[in-house]
Amino acid sequence: MKVLCAIDGSRHSRWALELLPRLCHASDSSLLLVHAVDVRWFRVSKGLGKQARDAMRHALELAELGGRKLLESAKLKVTAEWGRVESKLLRGRPADVIARAAARQRSDLIVIGSRGLTEFRPMLLGSVSRELLMKAPCPVMVVKKRVTALNRIIVGADGSRESWDAAEFLRVLPLATMTHVAILTAMSPLPLENGMVPRKVSAVMEEIRAALEEEARKLVTRIAGHLRRAGLDASGVVTHGTPALEIIKLAEAERADLIVVGAHGRRSSSEYLIGSVSNSVVKYAPCSVLVFRR
Repeated sequence: MKVLCAIDGSRHSRWALELLPRLCHASDSSLLLVHAVDVRWFRVSKGLGKQARDAMRHALELAELGGRKLLESAKLKVTAEWGRVESKLLRGRPADVIARAAARQRSDLIVIGSRGLTEFRPMLLGSVSRELLMKAPCPVMVVKKRVTALNRIIVGADGSRESWDAAEFLRVLPLATMTHVAILTAMSPLPLENGMVPRKVSAVMEEIRAALEEEARKLVTRIAGHLRRAGLDASGVVTHGTPALEIIKLAEAERADLIVVGAHGRRSSSEYLIGSVSNSVVKYAPCSVLVFRR
């Protein structure tokens, strides 16, 4: 597996580095550490005097020097566990240059902290990680808290090809056999559900709901069985409600270490780069989230 980990010295970035050994086997994986310097902040305005322009250029040099030192320090920390570690200083809009670096490397996974040093604390999801989710050419792991082990995982499933692939991706990770995986399908309320629905229509709606719930149970049972055959402890869960909210509620109840969702669901329009469910889950989840995209 080819892994790209973006770092910036923040605590979320450090947590991302700590999580790496739990995401893949170092013996058959390569790691690329990157740090992006947003050169837009150091652009020299025509109206600035020579002294100010020189100071701005010097500030950029210091930012790049700090980035190189950060990469060197991170590389030393992970080299003992990884056979192949490379590092690269990137220049440009962070989300753009990280996505391009992942595309050039043909990365299988990007790992990034949910917030960086320059992002406000009140933000639940930093701007860089949010943009990267929309632009990345591969799955993205957004690390939101320190994880010592991946013991409890929630997988959001809606029957789409991408949600199947998201569950399949777990088989690639070096998970312990005691890891429990809950496959969750949430049945959204049907549009006609309200007190004004005629009795005859209500009876038909009940039949539709029953049929949909049966299909949902078959889906989670199939995916759970697939993961059990891979040696994981997996079970299926069917709930009623808004998918993103149900996933988050279960993650909180189970004290999940990781949520896995597809970047697009069956109902996501092709015009969107990331579906509404995955976007909401990453934004409000109480734990780290792996957003899978093909």
